Amino acid sequence: MIEVRRSRPDEREQLYKLWALVFEEDLVWLDRFFATRYDASSIFLATVDGVIASALHALPATYIQDGKTLPASYIVGAATDPSYRRQGLMGKLLAATAAAYDHPITLFPAVRPYYEANVYMTTSQTLTFALSPTDTSPIVTSGYDWQALDAIYTRANEKKGYLIRDQVAWQFLGDGYQTIVTDNAYAFIKDGKAVEANSLDEQSANRLIERLRAAGVKSIQTLAESTLSTLLGEKEGVPTPMGMSTHASMAGVYIAEQY
Repeated sequence: MIEVRRSRPDEREQLYKLWALVFEEDLVWLDRFFATRYDASSIFLATVDGVIASALHALPATYIQDGKTLPASYIVGAATDPSYRRQGLMGKLLAATAAAYDHPITLFPAVRPYYEANVYMTTSQTLTFALSPTDTSPIVTSGYDWQALDAIYTRANEKKGYLIRDQVAWQFLGDGYQTIVTDNAYAFIKDGKAVEANSLDEQSANRLIERLRAAGVKSIQTLAESTLSTLLGEKEGVPTPMGMSTHASMAGVYIAEQY
């Protein structure tokens, strides 16, 4: 028998084991996530004959759109035990999560077509530009002020809207990516690609591009309306879809990976 419901506090260990099994996460990272983000009431799960087979975390979130602060949920950790896949469990969880709230449910998809089939729509896109590296100097990520990054992120995205990031979200991102920070600009880098880059003016955009090239970064992903796109030639950018939402009203709102 399949049961879909919210989790209970006494199921924390079972949920931890499920995520560790499915995602093969570093346990230190997983311990930190459960210490800072775990909330039984925000987790939806499916049991099969009493065994937790699938679960997702619908983290409380907020977003800015048209100058208003609005509620949302952000899904992370959508996981199904390999032994119980292809039974429609995750689809049931997504439907239950959407039905539980009046506000939008958002996520950054691992498999976009799957979520499109479950009534999620892409809210925004960035442009990805090729870079010509000038060197391969190692990227040294030193300590940075998360509030300074947040100020850049907020100003860069205020026109169309964005999902708000708190201190914990910024710390997870900073630990998960290599980071280059200059005055009024930053970039998160993984596997030689700047997967998120924001700048507030032409001078900071030029400095960031120079730093990225010197570090051997081969591509940069940024907003179409950013100064980075202007400098790199907007027409040269390849559209790259970003996060998704259950509500078409969030069209244009920037949603990226976060925890």
